[in-house]
Amino acid sequence: MSEEKESEREKEKARIVKEVMEELGLKGGSKKRLLRKFVEEHGYDEAKVKYRAKRAFITERYERERDKEREME
Repeated sequence: MSEEKESEREKEKARIVKEVMEELGLKGGSKKRLLRKFVEEHGYDEAKVKYRAKRAFITERYERERDKEREME
């Protein structure tokens, strides 16, 4: 791939990651890296990335809450 195409793909990836992070209210480098991975896996399809991110972070929150409940027992 030419450098110009690569640069455009990186800009598109950054745009999608930024929009998804803002929409879902996410912060942090680890979440940004995960979203970049999702963008590559789903061929830069923003809707699929949002869906996958929502599922991943819902699961993460659920597990954290469950762990807190176990600690209280």
